[in-house]
Parts: sequence; C-alpha cells; structure tokens
Amino acid sequence: MRIKNWLIAALCFVSPSLYAHTGGHIDHSLISGLMHPLTGIDHLLVLMAVGLIAAKQGGKALFAFPAVFFALMAAGAVLNVYAVQIPFVESLIALSLIAFGLLVTIGQKQRAKIFFLGLSFFAVFHGYAHAAEIPAESSAALYFSALMLMSLAICLGGCVLGLSTGKRINYLFSLACLSSGLYYLAGA
Repeated sequence: MRIKNWLIAALCFVSPSLYAHTGGHIDHSLISGLMHPLTGIDHLLVLMAVGLIAAKQGGKALFAFPAVFFALMAAGAVLNVYAVQIPFVESLIALSLIAFGLLVTIGQKQRAKIFFLGLSFFAVFHGYAHAAEIPAESSAALYFSALMLMSLAICLGGCVLGLSTGKRINYLFSLACLSSGLYYLAGA
C-alpha cells in the first residue's frame, strides 16, 4: 500500500465526523489519553527516539528498550499519584530530548546500550508529567492506559523507521531532538 493510502486511512480515524455520534459512545478519557502523546512534541520525539535506538541495537533490545522505558514511565506516573514532588520536571524533560537526540547518533552498540540504560531514568519524568496532565473529569486508569497504548504505537513507529531507514534519518531526527530540547530548555 502506498504512503498516500496510509495517510488517507489515518485521516479517516481522526476525522471529526467519527465523533459526531449523539449517544456518547466514545469516552472522553480514551480520546484524551490517545491524543496526548501526539500533541506534545517533546513526548513524541522522545518516544520516537526510543524506537529508533531500539531498532539500531536490534535483537533483544528491540523489545527490552521500550519495555524498560515504559516501566519507568509508569513508575513516574505512580510517583505523581502518591504526590511525590519532583522539581524541574519540564527542564528534565527538555534535557531528555537533548540526551536521546544525542543517543540516536551513537554508533557503537555496547556504549549505546549503557547510555540507554542510564538515560532511561528520564522516562520517570515523562510519566510524572503525563500523570499530572490527566484531566479532572477523566477516568485516570482509562486515560493512562490509552496514553500508554498510543505511546507504544509511536515507539513502534520509531522502530519501523529505524529498521527501514539509514543513518541520514538518524542524524536529521537527532537535530530535531536537539533543537527542540534546547528551545524548551531556554523556555523552562
């Protein structure tokens, strides 16, 4: 199937006409959770970076890297639920963009694995921020489940991109992460 057909199919899923039913069949928590990772460029880029890095490593890392990241993201959400205060969350998320942007370009596999495990602690701050942004009228469990599902889809998209493209895309993606991270860091 050509890319144009995939784009048309994707547009059908986000078309407002799908939400025009009057019976309230679509839960607000579900929609909000699914859309949240797509509306924040910081979360979107980091999730894509995790997928790209996992694809570069290959083998067990293809599943282990996202699993570690998502487990730590869930741990961050739990910290927020229990009202643990983490200062400078937005600055740490901006730093994560820079760190993962640099990690995308590291070529040596063993060094990249060590750096990934070290940098995965940034996932805690992403999960913390996600939990802080749960709308008050939403079901927290449904919202966060939908958010994690969409996050997984984005991460898998990064894996597919990493497996089907070369170094040039990694460098361009790295530049996007670095510039976004610096921009957000300047604003934090």
